[in-house]
Amino acid sequence: MRALEPAKHKEEKLGCLDDLALSVGSLERLALRGVLVDFGSTLAYFDEAENRRYEAALVSTLSRYECKRRLEDLDSVLASIYVGSTKGELKNLQEFWGLVLKKLEIPENPELVDELENVRIGHVAATWELYDKVPSTLVSLQKKYKLALVSNCAVGTDKVIDALGLSDFFGCIILSYQVGVRKPHKHIYLEALKCLELEAHECVFVADEISDLEGAREVGLNTLLVRQGTDTFKEAKDTNFKPNFECNHIADITDFL
Repeated sequence: MRALEPAKHKEEKLGCLDDLALSVGSLERLALRGVLVDFGSTLAYFDEAENRRYEAALVSTLSRYECKRRLEDLDSVLASIYVGSTKGELKNLQEFWGLVLKKLEIPENPELVDELENVRIGHVAATWELYDKVPSTLVSLQKKYKLALVSNCAVGTDKVIDALGLSDFFGCIILSYQVGVRKPHKHIYLEALKCLELEAHECVFVADEISDLEGAREVGLNTLLVRQGTDTFKEAKDTNFKPNFECNHIADITDFL
């Protein structure tokens, strides 16, 4: 497969596009004005090893306050809080740490909360790494299109995006915990389009998960699948979904857009 091409037949996955497939030239004729981009596994990947070091530092901090807990217990609590946090159930990081302590059956302690937050600040940016050539790819796109970042993410992710140097590339940053819904809910895409002041047919949504692209298509966005990460088919309603285009790496889209 070339660096970027119309989606092709995947025997047990995507199926062939037939009449839906667009050539590179025909997508150019769509006169795109905007690009909406996912964050996790599209622009950046999660560093599991660094995350374990972060969680170990949290456990160490709890121990210093005579609140000894196993790493496995903390990991389970953080995982249980994640989805609710991405939906906006927690409004700030103080609420987040308060819930963590509650689930660990530890009395809330403002000083301990501050210590835990300092640990998070010291580690959280390092738990995410940009894919190769992401900054140069965004520089290229920024010259031609209005850009929006649209992500399902937990409270505090805005600080991660800042730390990775991504914020200045985007005219709009739409995060699920701030708007109260997760992709593929149509509201999150519509919020991005409203912010960009563009119509859906003028934009393409770029993501690594088919479920995100399904929601994007429902509001009229063009779709581009980046085959990175391991969650391509996670939560997909239709594993035979046919994106307009696909590529193997986020940097490949500059050969096309």
